[in-house]
Amino acid sequence: MFLCNTQFTIANILQKQPVMNFKRAYMKAKEISNLYWFCQSVEYGGFTPASLVAQVSAPTLSRAVSQLEQTLGEKLLHRNAKQFKLTAAGEKYYQQFAPLLQQLDGHWDQLSNHQTQLTGDISISCPESFADSFLQQAAIEFMTHHPNVNIQIELSSDTDNFFNDQIDLAISTNPPKIPHLVQRRLFDMQLSLAASPAYIAQHTPLTTVEQLTEHDLLAGNTLPHWEFKQNAQPIRIQVKPKYAIDSLRLIIKAACSDVGICLIPKMILEPLVERNQLIQLLPDIQCPTGIVYIVWADRKLVSARVSAFRQMIIERMSNPWVFLSSLSEPS
Repeated sequence: MFLCNTQFTIANILQKQPVMNFKRAYMKAKEISNLYWFCQSVEYGGFTPASLVAQVSAPTLSRAVSQLEQTLGEKLLHRNAKQFKLTAAGEKYYQQFAPLLQQLDGHWDQLSNHQTQLTGDISISCPESFADSFLQQAAIEFMTHHPNVNIQIELSSDTDNFFNDQIDLAISTNPPKIPHLVQRRLFDMQLSLAASPAYIAQHTPLTTVEQLTEHDLLAGNTLPHWEFKQNAQPIRIQVKPKYAIDSLRLIIKAACSDVGICLIPKMILEPLVERNQLIQLLPDIQCPTGIVYIVWADRKLVSARVSAFRQMIIERMSNPWVFLSSLSEPS
């Protein structure tokens, strides 16, 4: 259920009930959202099981409950690794508000079921390679099925300008830093170090991770460090790139053009190795895992059109092989 712009509707319902300890007659949208996530967490017996049903992260649910407790000035849950139990106050709030939120859920479902045509704008940001190899085709298909929907795509690998640019959805290779953003993993990518045969022949052989600082590095995002494990020991390498561009596709091209050493998904590297365009470096080193997230805001109404497009992306990215393999195809 979508909560964040339902202040008037739920306020009308709540006015018909005795409201406990709330200082205002009208609740703020964020408080309604936090109350909803509290009730969902209790209903499903914890943050993790509730997150699987609600399709938001467990930390998001935990923060919502903590914020609700601060607003009310009362502890609602006893929670740790072995315990998830209502306090006496939590039991009272749950018993009073859970039925009201279930009623609102029912009304929302009835309205959603009557909305047969999707209309309006969707603004989405994503990395350049993702737009080129996946999102553009998905957007075209979505607009073909829903001709009254317009889609605008901005190229970015992070979510720093999510609210300033009025983004509805973001595909990000960096975890969101802005509060109130919900993230969900689309897929993971095991990364590998690689360089072209010509670059390797022209430079000092790379035998340890620490020697990366002596080489020309290619960076595709703004992460200041690369983190590895060697003999079970973590090693952090500060990245001062010779060449940086926010495009995985163009980083791969630069590496194939003998510019330097790249850190790219192993799935993409394998066909490049077979064609002798790149060579994997330090194969026994445990490289970091790249994570791709889909991100949206939990503090505003998620429209039916945005929800439908988000679900389309999630379903198609359940097997990212087609997208990733396209990045290693000869240009």
